[in-house]
Amino acid sequence: MTAVHVHVHFTMTGAFPLRMADLLFTDDALVVPEYGHLTPLFGIARGRTHDVAERAVDRYRADGVEGLVAEADRTHRIPYADLRRVRLYDGRAVARPKVAVDTATGPPYAYRIHAPVEMAALTNALRSLGERRGFAVDRSAGVGFDPAASVRRFLADR
Repeated sequence: MTAVHVHVHFTMTGAFPLRMADLLFTDDALVVPEYGHLTPLFGIARGRTHDVAERAVDRYRADGVEGLVAEADRTHRIPYADLRRVRLYDGRAVARPKVAVDTATGPPYAYRIHAPVEMAALTNALRSLGERRGFAVDRSAGVGFDPAASVRRFLADR
């Protein structure tokens, strides 16, 4: 089994449909299996997020990283050589905490954390790993969303 140093469980990304994911900081890479698609009306409002998250926990306990990857619709593997920065946002009182991952060669990845999380402990664990693997970790107060930057990214993709 693959060793996991930091595991951020029950995160979501995207707009419609939302994709559930785990962030697994392993020995040599950040592995992000995206394993469930939920729409706000039929998935989130009906509490399916917890069902999907519980199945992911069961799969992880039984088969580790490999089990979640097998379950995933898509998996991102970001070698530490390509990972530049992990940005953590506490969400303040209006949003869920967020993890954003900046890479050297590709787009940024962003995930809202829906599981209870102690941000100080997560920050310390990621900083310790980042010192050993060569990536920076920043923590900020706020929601981690800039509408102007979001529009610029959207238009650049067209």
